[in-house]
Amino acid sequence: MKRCSKCSRTYEDDSLRFCLDDGTVLVAGQRTVDPPATVLYSPAESPYVDPSTRTIRDAPLTRPNQAVTTDEGPGRRRSDGSSNRGLIAAVIGIGLVLIVIATIGVVLLWRQTSKDAGTTQSAKNEAPTPASATSPVRAASLTNSGQENLESTKGLRISVDASSVRYAVQSNTYVASNVLDGSRKTAWIEGADGPGLGESLRFDFGREINLRRIVILPGYFKSPEIWKQNNRLARATLYFSSGTSQSVSFPDQMERQSIDLGSIKTRSVRLEINEVYSGSDPDTAISEVVFEWEP
Repeated sequence: MKRCSKCSRTYEDDSLRFCLDDGTVLVAGQRTVDPPATVLYSPAESPYVDPSTRTIRDAPLTRPNQAVTTDEGPGRRRSDGSSNRGLIAAVIGIGLVLIVIATIGVVLLWRQTSKDAGTTQSAKNEAPTPASATSPVRAASLTNSGQENLESTKGLRISVDASSVRYAVQSNTYVASNVLDGSRKTAWIEGADGPGLGESLRFDFGREINLRRIVILPGYFKSPEIWKQNNRLARATLYFSSGTSQSVSFPDQMERQSIDLGSIKTRSVRLEINEVYSGSDPDTAISEVVFEWEP
């Protein structure tokens, strides 16, 4: 005997597998009364129904491990694997985004590294000339009108070196030869700690000359703002190869300062900083030094 677990209907025919009313799988039941030995049915009353022709009224039959597809609207998970395909597609999309971000990061890092390398090379190219090196330039003299005349006279060439030099800042260098280049926009700036007291420039003429006058632009004459920003000469001492020296003072004005020497025979001049007018930058600058001399 078999019994329907849903409607509790029992069937004496053990060959049946499904309930004829609701299609539920039949389970084995216990017999309470022995079935009659022989039961005869007329063809119209036969309880047997061909499984291929029966109608399922309440719900479709299901078999174990058989996937069920429902059309209950969007958002329902399907057991046919479509949800797994969506998850795989999402993971692939996220992976592609991460690859793009990583590629952009590598490109930016490479560009920054190239830029830093270029900056380092530029800094090497702008390294200041050592203070002990000499910088030969054309000889300079003054005309009667007081204007600089940078034409070479009788082959005289002047070399200059400094006791110290401030390191270059970007494209701006502060080497000793800047004081002999005829430009107000360049300057020698000492590189010692503090205001540079005791630092000096030494000019060598290569032979003995009759020095009559020195014109100095004390400070950094690139602009009025820069001139005020840097220290300016207030007092200095001039030392000559003859063993003599002369102390000179300067007013705190952005003007050329002329030092009349009369006539001093010398092969060199050393200018030593003794006192300065203070600016916001602690280093002391000299933009230009020009000599008036006679053979």
